[in-house]
Amino acid sequence: MNLQTLVALLFTLVISGCKIIKPETQHLERNGELILSMERTPCFGRCPVYEIKLYKSGLLTYQGKKFTDSVGCFYRIISKKQISDLKLQFDSANYFSMADKYPEDKKAPTDLPSCILFYNNGNQQKTITDKRWQSPETLTALEKEIDKLIDFQILHFCDN
Repeated sequence: MNLQTLVALLFTLVISGCKIIKPETQHLERNGELILSMERTPCFGRCPVYEIKLYKSGLLTYQGKKFTDSVGCFYRIISKKQISDLKLQFDSANYFSMADKYPEDKKAPTDLPSCILFYNNGNQQKTITDKRWQSPETLTALEKEIDKLIDFQILHFCDN
């Protein structure tokens, strides 16, 4: 086998390997509607900055931006049971009866990061901006549950 043939073969393998990952993440609209998204914003220090999105199909995407264990785009598929359990937690927390932002009436210190949480149960949708200052424990617990879905041992790298 000559060098040109070997290079062509390696190039073909690399290109075909990328095609396995791209279809699952490139066209997210094929994965059904967005169930939830959670974005953690920067602070004046080294706060982790990332975004998580969960689609009806079970596709969970993670975009690490700064000060995270992994920077870049990652994905995994979660089970229908995990989605159902998560929806029950939102129902139990009375998510739709919470305020649109926390703290409600006071200003939080400007250097605090925000957690912007969007949830869509199919009938209603709501976004809450949480400055993590005088927030209800039920909201903080939801945010922690979503963070638990990120497991770098089972996330796959994507290139979208």
